[in-house]
Amino acid sequence: MSDDPAADRLTAAEVEPFLDESISGGYGGHARLVTQVATSRTADPELFDDLLDGVAMRAAAGNDAALELLLHLVRGLHLADGAIRSRTSDTALAEDAAQQTLIAVEHRIASYGGLARFRTWLYAVARNETLMLVRRRTPAPTAEPRPQAAGRFTSVLANRLSISDIIDRLPDAYRETLRLQVFDDLDYEAIAARLGVPVGTVRSRLAKAKELMRELLTELPL
Repeated sequence: MSDDPAADRLTAAEVEPFLDESISGGYGGHARLVTQVATSRTADPELFDDLLDGVAMRAAAGNDAALELLLHLVRGLHLADGAIRSRTSDTALAEDAAQQTLIAVEHRIASYGGLARFRTWLYAVARNETLMLVRRRTPAPTAEPRPQAAGRFTSVLANRLSISDIIDRLPDAYRETLRLQVFDDLDYEAIAARLGVPVGTVRSRLAKAKELMRELLTELPL
């Protein structure tokens, strides 16, 4: 593996074969895909969207493994948070909206036709789910049991396994560096400035973090 994460980036022609191989490749393939999606979020936003769109299209066509991965990515990377937070600042309601959004994605994914980016489609779904929860809320809400999810969503929640959980298992230096890239959307130079280390150190740490993350994702079920 190269010490430069950029060396592992896929070309446009490699995306479709990579998705087919990864989705059908069991835990090892799933780990490669999750890692590639997570690390491309800031390193290559166009690739990030291409990968998400490709997973979503396969899920829409009825591929169960692709749907499991899509739900995992939406939850683990907090992809619906922006739409939810734009409609409510209530933490408990936002958590309920996030869960309802996952359920909605599972139930409605067949309607995703690829005419827009998956993140655009997801934004609309999350916004609508949040608005419905906000409208149903009364001035004096009573505790209600959370709606039961379908099988795949239940398994996602039961696992409590997210990309954030996996990153938290990494050694300190790698964990801190990767979190700055994945969740704070910082580039190499910004990460180096934040940590007070050379850019080369950042590149090396990210490459090693990706390797460790793949190993962890291979060992643990999604």
